[in-house]
Amino acid sequence: MVIKVNVIKKLISIMLIIGICIPLSGCWNYRGLNTLSVFTGIAIDRNEENNNYQLTIEFIDFSETSKKEPSKSQLIEVEGKTIFEAIRNAKRKLAKKLYMGDLKVVIISNQIAREEGINSILDFFTRDAEMRETVIPVLSQEKTAKEVLMANGVDNKIVSEDLERIIKSGWKTTASSKNVNICKTFNVLHGKDEISLVLPAVHCKNNKEKKIVELNGTAIFKGDKLKGYLSPEETYTYLLATNEINRGIITVPLNDSQDKIVLELEKNKTKMSYSYNENRLKIFLDMSSVVKVSEVNFDIDLSKRETIEEFRSAAKLQSLQRLESLINKGKKELNCDILGVGTMIHKNDPELWYKLREDWDYYIQTMEVEIRHDFVITNTGLTK
Repeated sequence: MVIKVNVIKKLISIMLIIGICIPLSGCWNYRGLNTLSVFTGIAIDRNEENNNYQLTIEFIDFSETSKKEPSKSQLIEVEGKTIFEAIRNAKRKLAKKLYMGDLKVVIISNQIAREEGINSILDFFTRDAEMRETVIPVLSQEKTAKEVLMANGVDNKIVSEDLERIIKSGWKTTASSKNVNICKTFNVLHGKDEISLVLPAVHCKNNKEKKIVELNGTAIFKGDKLKGYLSPEETYTYLLATNEINRGIITVPLNDSQDKIVLELEKNKTKMSYSYNENRLKIFLDMSSVVKVSEVNFDIDLSKRETIEEFRSAAKLQSLQRLESLINKGKKELNCDILGVGTMIHKNDPELWYKLREDWDYYIQTMEVEIRHDFVITNTGLTK
């Protein structure tokens, strides 16, 4: 009996020791913010004189901030033959330890993306152990990526945080941007489906006496090289077609007049299927959208069934035109699988996919696409 009591006491003691040690172990590598240079954004360009990578880094030194003033960022420029070497060279300019665990965005120059590709850039950011998966890769439409970080923030003094916010907001509210992160991007590039990579694109806009960063659609890739851009309107159509959004605003003109209606998307469902016969590929795009009337800029009786039918027909016609334009741009101008047809075929019939993959460019350019888009208007508001 005594032996059992002693064993129980020992077990209790061990459990108490473990219980005390567990919370303490979470602080073993604790580092105070005042000891760190916290990177929030990195813009990547090429130095045309020596062909080095040229990095513009936005960082926060919390030792220089106070409780009364919000945090503000600083910029440094470094170079290196590789991204790793350039980051290492940043240590020579900053007295404090570098911290990349709070990095928000990586901004890539249009020139690098178009001429060299982005694989080597992504390789570093996906291997670094300190990096978070939530880092957003972004394409600069300015001459250099540096110009984006040199612009003014819209809501605060940290441009990278503003950029992260407008990209996420652009996807969630206006459906004008792609929801991506560094890991999703890497997986698309190294997948076997030949699907086109799509990244957010930004430019700088003059606003009174300063330049601010603005979301400007999406960048389309073939492999890891930039092929072109989709406008915000084209991006919205693309996100609808690929079943990635359930929100957004649709402005529809009626006939050739100035009369317009504004529809708010409440629900959207897209189903894509295919047929393959005698070396011909045909895609079927079946879409259904539920919308409500948000604004009408002219007098009309919304209680009449024919009025609602007119709105529905106008919305359908505009959507079909935009979808056909987007698909033709993907086929002819970009020569890219922007709809993810390859992924769909691969999932349903791997054997067929491996056969088509050998000449996928041909099938992208010659495939026929049949589109059907139905609209259901559920609410016209309180007024008639």
